[in-house]
Amino acid sequence: MDIKNLSTQIIYQYASIIDSKKFSELSRIMWDEFSLTGPYELIGLETFIGAVQQNLSTYKSTMHLIGNAEGQWDGNTYTGKTYCIASHILEENGQSTKLDMGIIYDDTIELRGEEAKFLHRHFNLQWQKTDLLDF
Repeated sequence: MDIKNLSTQIIYQYASIIDSKKFSELSRIMWDEFSLTGPYELIGLETFIGAVQQNLSTYKSTMHLIGNAEGQWDGNTYTGKTYCIASHILEENGQSTKLDMGIIYDDTIELRGEEAKFLHRHFNLQWQKTDLLDF
């Protein structure tokens, strides 16, 4: 097992699962006691999945572009930062809008036996911008 690549794989899997709206698959990359903090606090994987389903179901599509993921393993715990631009397309009353957000996640991933999963993410919103789309 190449532990150095585990964190990167998990970070990219998160973006893929979110963008494909296969939220039940989050359990493959997050421990049951996963928590997300930032402007809100979501404790527990079930709570997180419920909030993500409710929030992201309002968008026609999303795209999370990972710009950089850097961190290090100390024993069985990875800590690092993930830089992301998240685009969200919303259609209301025949008008499409795009919400772009610049996010830095502070990540904690824990290795238990042969499995590594997110234990915690702290959501740091750096900026956001909404544009009307013409297509």
